[in-house]
Amino acid sequence: MVTENVNVARSRLVLEYDGTGYYGFQRQNGLPSVAERVEEALTILFGHPTKITAAGRTDAGVHATGQVASCTTTSGLPLRRVAVALSALLRADRIAVLRVVEREAGFSARRDALGRTYRYRILNRIAPSPLLAHRVFHIGARLDVDVMRAGAQALVGDHDFAAFCAAESREKTTRRTVRRIELEREADLLDLVITADSFVHNMVRIIAGTLVEVGRGRRAAGEVATLLASGDRTKAGFTAPAHALYLEKVDYDPPV
Repeated sequence: MVTENVNVARSRLVLEYDGTGYYGFQRQNGLPSVAERVEEALTILFGHPTKITAAGRTDAGVHATGQVASCTTTSGLPLRRVAVALSALLRADRIAVLRVVEREAGFSARRDALGRTYRYRILNRIAPSPLLAHRVFHIGARLDVDVMRAGAQALVGDHDFAAFCAAESREKTTRRTVRRIELEREADLLDLVITADSFVHNMVRIIAGTLVEVGRGRRAAGEVATLLASGDRTKAGFTAPAHALYLEKVDYDPPV
């Protein structure tokens, strides 16, 4: 049973952050990271060194609206105070703790995740946006969204995503299951939303780059299935920039 007035053995934190200026979520030698800032704040709040494990190791410049991290503490601080206190400590770092939930001993935000949803945001209009410069990928040429949707459907299901994996990646396996892929357009904003069990390195950004090429008429929609089957990274499209990518949601049972 979840309680709020006993020692917290294992907790999961739902995080929102602006990835601009960070070299990814994971700690980096001598470089600013989201994990470093959160761990420093937890250490201050709990009164003892605290390490966290994240559901997704977002790259440099990538944002999150629903990242999940787990940690262990013996502080006994009531959970209802943790989110507010942490968000106050992290305000200047552009990180917020949306909520904190107690979980059973041994819970891992990464290992126990059942699925992850990423959102890639494209501003599709002639002029760029000064207000969204670090939030969206600006493309001036008009994109054919219907053709992009047709190409995207080839990626749904269980496949080897080697063609959509960064060449320098050291993944043990590039096989993943994509449960959902949608393109949502509202006015000038086009969102690519993908849910999968997990993702290979740069998978969403390479898919985004490939579908942009389809939308601009530089590739046929049918080519997506062909290059997926090839397993050849050189056949897929460019890697879209990191600043338009968001880790939106992580699935668990029970949900966060």
